[in-house]
Amino acid sequence: MFQGFYTLTSGVLTQNRNLNVISNNMSNAITPGFKSDRFVISDFYNEMMIRTGNKNKSDTTRIGSMSLIAGGDETVTDYTQGVLSVSTSTLDFSITGNGFFSIQTDNGTVYTRNGNFSLDNDGYLCLPGVGRVLGTGGEIYLGTDRITADSQGRLYNEQTGAQLGQLMVVDFADYAQLNKENGNVFTTNANAVAADVDIRWKTLENSNADPIDQMTRMMASQRALQSSAQILTIYDELISQMRTMGPAS
Repeated sequence: MFQGFYTLTSGVLTQNRNLNVISNNMSNAITPGFKSDRFVISDFYNEMMIRTGNKNKSDTTRIGSMSLIAGGDETVTDYTQGVLSVSTSTLDFSITGNGFFSIQTDNGTVYTRNGNFSLDNDGYLCLPGVGRVLGTGGEIYLGTDRITADSQGRLYNEQTGAQLGQLMVVDFADYAQLNKENGNVFTTNANAVAADVDIRWKTLENSNADPIDQMTRMMASQRALQSSAQILTIYDELISQMRTMGPAS
């Protein structure tokens, strides 16, 4: 019975963490360029069960294995591209294929698939709340110019045709080295390489978090958590009764 406490308690803690991941996915279901996460649940290392000899305690034989508790193995990000949707803003961009926009922040460069850009107070292209968008020549100044763009991410003055900058899109050899941060961005110490991709102007990449799928996962996780919590209550009541009854005479 006492082993059950470990199993059930680990189930409650693990499902709580799973629900946190699912809730974050659901809250970002309409965030452009968002990449959903999945919490991978696995057993802790199986404990070997042995049969001990009656006299020679060093002579043991393995008779099986069991897992005492479950735990969270890791949180895995799904980098599958989301559906592209048409936008009316001339400052919206999306990437088809692999790659990330580069954003300069106070703490260094971060990377994102969110191309829902704007202009800051100084006229620089920026990702609101994060930082300035980097081009191949550094931060991109647009001022009050109206722009057009091509599939290479080159930005032009709509009236004069003068090039104002080019979006810098980079990629990485191993996405496992990316660390997901608040603000729908990624950080990494890995070397970024220029990515040859098609950039779509006046479109946005939708979140790849499917609300229906996430809702289904949430309901299953909640049921598992509630079941563990209910059985824990029963265990606690049984032990209380055992203590009240005391040892058999």
